[in-house]
Amino acid sequence: MKNKSKWIWGVICVSVIVAVTFIVLFRKAILLEAGRFMAPEVSQTEGTADVVILEGTEFIRRGVVSKGIQLLSSGKARRMVIVLHRISPNHRPFAFNEDYVSSVRTELQNLGLKDSAFAIIVTHIHDPVTLVSAKGALGVLSKDGIKSAILVSPGFHMRRSFLVYQYLSAPLNIKIYPVACFDAYELNDWWNQDNGPRDFLSEFQKLVFYIFKGYIPLKFSY
Repeated sequence: MKNKSKWIWGVICVSVIVAVTFIVLFRKAILLEAGRFMAPEVSQTEGTADVVILEGTEFIRRGVVSKGIQLLSSGKARRMVIVLHRISPNHRPFAFNEDYVSSVRTELQNLGLKDSAFAIIVTHIHDPVTLVSAKGALGVLSKDGIKSAILVSPGFHMRRSFLVYQYLSAPLNIKIYPVACFDAYELNDWWNQDNGPRDFLSEFQKLVFYIFKGYIPLKFSY
């Protein structure tokens, strides 16, 4: 019996050593693949998408807008759509009284975009925010006959957004192509950046929560 116990513990110790050694030797490759999983990027192989969707919150990041304009100007998409969350006057930042949607529209016009080249969708928000926002945006786009869209989302938020949009767009026959946007750090070195590990863990936890709550059905969770 003692010999059997020693043998079991020996196997466990060897397995742990092998696992630790594997992680140490292939740490960079493992972390890089983990980052690519959380920030998928699959652009269409040919043709042009009907729209490029830029996912924002109450505001839209400059890097996300730049990526959208790049995809638009390169002919990857015919039109650009910015999705924003509606801000209650009681929840606006201190001293912020201007109409943000009008400011975004004016800035895009100043960048040379015609009104016909872009649209701004403002969605009502409550929990779960990403799901509600995507449902509102796709509801508008489906009425316009959209059948393909490039989804641009910030960093590691991309995996959850992509799965949510993919799930909601399936019955609408809209094909979604994800493109993650990193403006604070690079994907190929995220684990060495100040905010990289924090962002990764935060978004991974939210992804697990969405799957656990059933906001993303299991068949769409990969």
